[in-house]
Amino acid sequence: MTTLASPQQRHPIQGYTHMADDVIRFSHVRFGEQETTQDKVIVFPDGVPGFERHKQFALFEDPNSEPFQWFLSIENQELGFVVINPLCIWPEYDPKIGKEDLKSLEIKDTNEILIYSIVTLSDDPEHVTANLSGPILINTSNRKARQLALLDDRYTTKHKILDAETV
Repeated sequence: MTTLASPQQRHPIQGYTHMADDVIRFSHVRFGEQETTQDKVIVFPDGVPGFERHKQFALFEDPNSEPFQWFLSIENQELGFVVINPLCIWPEYDPKIGKEDLKSLEIKDTNEILIYSIVTLSDDPEHVTANLSGPILINTSNRKARQLALLDDRYTTKHKILDAETV
């Protein structure tokens, strides 16, 4: 456990507060004040493509958004991604993940893997899509993550979620 001189110490990253009991509180424009624990923070060592400066995210469930979840940046209150576990709606989803990708996240056992796809929302539900060619791979043991760029022509960046049974 981290020992701090005061009960609360402001982190140099705007909107991020680290508590003495390893509770992290941060603000997000959509969800307001949030909290998580250090052991639940997902770290993208290289950042998320297009957002490389932002490396720490928390995964949140919003009952009003199921089966979707949210990756919220704990470093930037305006950054968050809607995600879904692609296996929930595409049970046959079987991306070809390279050994180097597994090695970069220190994955030694497939039981350590969580996978998510970033969702692109639309006012028209017919146009809500999931990026199956760029899954987010998470090592559940060390909480390191990467968004992959698959070289797998079975998947694209815009799979319509309402057409899930056609994948």
